[in-house]
Order: sequence, then C-alpha cells, then structure tokens
Amino acid sequence: MAATNRIDVLDPALLRPGRFDRIVNVDLPDKEGRLSILKIHAANKPLGDDVDLAEIAGETYGFSGAHLENLTNEAAIFALRENSPLITSKHFMEAIDKVMMGEKLDRKPVKEDLERVAVHETGHALIAEIMNPGSVSTITISPRGKALGYVRQNPADDLYLQTKGYLENQISIAIAGSIAEEILLGSKSTGASNDFKQAIQLVKIIIEAGMSSLGVVDKDSIPDNILHQEITKILRQIEEEVKKIIIKHQDLIKKITEELLIQESFSGKELRELIVKEKAACRAC
Repeated sequence: MAATNRIDVLDPALLRPGRFDRIVNVDLPDKEGRLSILKIHAANKPLGDDVDLAEIAGETYGFSGAHLENLTNEAAIFALRENSPLITSKHFMEAIDKVMMGEKLDRKPVKEDLERVAVHETGHALIAEIMNPGSVSTITISPRGKALGYVRQNPADDLYLQTKGYLENQISIAIAGSIAEEILLGSKSTGASNDFKQAIQLVKIIIEAGMSSLGVVDKDSIPDNILHQEITKILRQIEEEVKKIIIKHQDLIKKITEELLIQESFSGKELRELIVKEKAACRAC
C-alpha cells in the first residue's frame, strides 16, 4: 500500500497489472464531508452558541482535512488570546482568513494605495454579489500574506461541472477590481496582475471546452494568433458588460470604500443590504 499526491511522477512500471494496479483517488471533501471533519476536530473544544459548523463547512470550500484541523486549532488560539472561555463564530471567521491568506501583517499601505485597494476589492465584491447573489462573505483591506486586501466568497454548492455562464461570471469577478480602479480612480495598477492571469486561464477553459465561437478545437493545434484573437474578443465582451455595471453602481462602491477605509472590513450581509436599498431607491425614482 502506498500514498502519493503526485501520481504523475511515478515510474509507469509501478502501475502495471499485478503491482500498484488498484488506484483509489481521495479528492478534497465536499460540504457534507467538511462538516463531518469539523465535528471531529471541534468535539473536544468549547464552542459558543453562535457557532454553526454547517455554515463554517460552507465557508471552507476547497479545504482539505488538514486545513480543517488547522482551522479549529487557529480558532481556539484566537479565543485564547482574548481570554475567551468559548470559541465563537468570530474566532472561526478570523481563523478561516488566517488559513486561506496567512498571518495578518503589521505593515500598512499609504493612504492613496489603501484607497485603491478598497476600490479594487469592492469592485470584485460587487460583481461577485450581482453574478452570484449571497456569495460574498467578507471584504477586507487588512494585508495578509502577499495580499493587500481580498474578498472571501462562499459558493452555494460544490460544483463539479462548469457551464459557460459560470465561467463568464468568474471572469467578470476577476477583472472587476481593475475596472473599478479605472472608472473611479482614472487608472489601473499592477495589483490586478494575478486577476488577469486567472481571467485568461478561465477564457482558455471556455475555448478548450468548445464553448467559444471557434467551436470544438484541439488546444494543441490552434494557431497562436487565432487563440490570441479569441481570448481578446471574449475578454473585451465581458469587460464591456462589467464596465456598465461598475458605472451604474459607482456611488455604492464609493460608499463601501469609505467604510473600508474606516473599519478595514465589510461584511457580505452589509453589502447585500446596500444593494437592496439602492434597488429600492431606483424604483422610487
């Protein structure tokens, strides 16, 4: 019996019939699996009445069993630092951010950069909430790891198949931060580099899955110029739609940015409340 997370580097001789010819794939746990793992690791810990392990399981999409064990331990450490007799929901939310993004950093960007980060992250969050209602958990401009700010999202369900619409929505979310910077601050920044890489990878998935105007293609035989033209076309179409949404809601982005500069974080619940109020005000106009 053997275990590895790099089956691709094994010598093919090991996988011939009669040797390691039975392979059991152990994927990351789904929501129900995460809940079961959390119950095991939280069993010996004093939880507050506000802790909902099912909610935490939904917030930890993509976590492995080791991540979830680390999560419960980090939550306990946060409670200990506050001399709290119970581990509360707040401690778990802080622990999720710690496990996902790393330790909170002491350094702070200058005010101008901080405002740009706030606009950028609010752009991501707004488009995420419009594309996938109820998905935004937290917006923050507290630096963690290599990130100056981030938006934590919770998928409603664990997805195993991705439609063209879903991929286009994810591309919209990825490029929204940069577009928000351009519209509200008049220019883009290098902070969107990773966002663009993610967007391009998603566009390539659309093309390789035969969901673009090229139809069914062999990814290895597409000429580079044709691939570049198709990527550019798809990105421009999505970019135009995102620009319209950002322009329509720029007052809302400004309001959330002001709040972020004061309190450093903004909850998805507060964002949804503001969107509802904005819609009500538009209907009253």
